[in-house]
Parts: sequence; structure tokens; C-alpha cells
Amino acid sequence: MLVYQIQFEGEIRAAELRRFLADNYGIAPAAIYVGRIADRSADDPRPVAMFTPPEDDEEFGWVLIGDTELADATGLGERELAVALARAFRIRALVDDGSFYPDRWLLVSTDGSTGRVRTDEDAAADGNLRILYALEPIRGEPQLAVVPPRDWSRDGD
Repeated sequence: MLVYQIQFEGEIRAAELRRFLADNYGIAPAAIYVGRIADRSADDPRPVAMFTPPEDDEEFGWVLIGDTELADATGLGERELAVALARAFRIRALVDDGSFYPDRWLLVSTDGSTGRVRTDEDAAADGNLRILYALEPIRGEPQLAVVPPRDWSRDGD
């Protein structure tokens, strides 16, 4: 069961990510697989989390994925872990906003502030998450244009 899928705007160095997870949550560095899933050997032990690079030059292509083992180790939900990592590494992240809309995400700013954003559907079809605008003001993203949905009760654009 996939619990976490945190997409980062850029690369976090593997050694630094492993050290952060070990120091803060007691996760053994060897329990974090870094690399493409297709390159993982079937004989490798099951990792607590996987950190995969983008296929191409995607804006939010670095992805940390994990399941209940990562949740148990950190004691944090997806959003809270994304906030901790964004603050620690000064990098923006996207997580699922919980809506039914595939172009809606929760942006986590480098200061840990969060807010819903809309991504480019055409770019997403090519596997690239590109932020078009925020759906609400985000404290750490004052440069990001805010275009609220027309009807908040329906959550539609």
C-alpha cells in the first residue's frame, strides 16, 4: 500500500537524505533505495523507502515513495514528512491534495508553508508536473499567481 509519494522540484543528494532520515527517524541508510526502480535487483532486500530520479528533465521528477514502514518509522503523514524535508533541504515539494482532480496538488514551499496549486495538464500527460498557479495564497510563494476556483463549494475551476 503506497502511503507516500512526495515529488521534489530538484535532487536531494542521496547521502544527505539518508543521513537526515537516520538522524531524525532512526531509519538505517541501507533501508533507503536510491535509483530507478527498474534498476533494483529482485534479490535486494525490501527498502523502507525509495528515492527515484526523473526519467527526463522533469520539474518535480525526484520522487520519494514509501508505505506503512516509512509511516511507522517517521510517525508523520505524507504532508508532514514533505514539510520536514522541504524545510531541511530548502526544496519545494508536491503531494497529492486529496481531491479528485489530477491537476491539483499541494505545494510545500521551502519554508514549510503549503497551499493547493494547479498543474499543467498537457505537461502532466508527458510525465512532467509544472505549476500553473496557486489556488490559494501560499506564504512562502508570494511570486506565485493566485487564481481561486470559481466555486469553492464545488472545488472546480
